[in-house]
Amino acid sequence: MKEVEVTVFVYSIHPFDAHISAEGAEYGITPQNINKIFREEEKPAKGVVVKFKLPDGTKKYVRAD
Repeated sequence: MKEVEVTVFVYSIHPFDAHISAEGAEYGITPQNINKIFREEEKPAKGVVVKFKLPDGTKKYVRAD
């Protein structure tokens, strides 16, 4: 199965503020669950990789198990 990469731009970590792309919304990424996905308390849907672009320019990837 091919993975889909969804980009989320993180503006601030404390308090958490991020922009979810329209593509992210198609794959179940919502304002209600994005912080939990970022903290890895919740996983994205199978086949979805969430790429967080952090304010310092680094990237963090979270994928389903």
